[in-house]
Amino acid sequence: MQQRSTALRAGGCPAATFSPPGSRGTGYAITVGQYALVMIGVAAVAAIGLIAATSIGLIPSLLVAVLIGTALPHKIVNRMGRRRVAGFIKLFPEAIDLMVRALRSGLPISEAIIGAGREIAGPVGAELGRIEAGMRLGRDLDTLLWDIAARIDVPEFRFFIIALSVQRETGGNLAETLDNLADVLRRRRQMRAKVRAMSSETRATTMILAGLPVVVIVLLAVTSPHYLAPLYTDVRGLLLDGLGFAMLGTGVFIMIKMARFEI
Repeated sequence: MQQRSTALRAGGCPAATFSPPGSRGTGYAITVGQYALVMIGVAAVAAIGLIAATSIGLIPSLLVAVLIGTALPHKIVNRMGRRRVAGFIKLFPEAIDLMVRALRSGLPISEAIIGAGREIAGPVGAELGRIEAGMRLGRDLDTLLWDIAARIDVPEFRFFIIALSVQRETGGNLAETLDNLADVLRRRRQMRAKVRAMSSETRATTMILAGLPVVVIVLLAVTSPHYLAPLYTDVRGLLLDGLGFAMLGTGVFIMIKMARFEI
């Protein structure tokens, strides 16, 4: 059993770790403790601000603060991950072009990937640069590529790994295969940008409709808090709160689904 554990460590398999939701794609090592501290800090600041600036009461302020402290860090981490993934998708076809040039000059695919990682910038270069370090430790190329796919989680990189695997089994011109893959990825990126432009009106409408009730509640809480008192002091008001949030969430969910297309 001890020999097996030693072999696993020598093979470079990382130990199982738990990360906050969405944090693996950000490029930063965010631990659960750091994430929890940020949530507690944001909730505390929000609670102090609500208690000082509004008259909705202690318990409603704490409930809203907990909601803000839970949602805001999650939103920020997800946004960081989406921006990094978007940067990866934008530069990955150019990285494949560098690999194609290296393959046509006679270099093996491992050297072509390492060279592309040195030349390209952004998240693509950072991720491909890990391959060189991993191969120095004796890990095989397929495992390192699938590790990157698990961190980035974009279909474009999985296409690349599958293309390498199919070419290794069937043979053929790898440079031409990767060149065609780069062209397909560029067309896919253009189609995604076109769909995003066509659905921009729906997304703007969703944000306005979702944000308008929140803005009205905040304004009323600041200017006329007594108007909102029955909504959190009466059982009927609490039921209406739940019904209103459920209806608002259902409408936002439906509009998001209408504006999202899988490409």
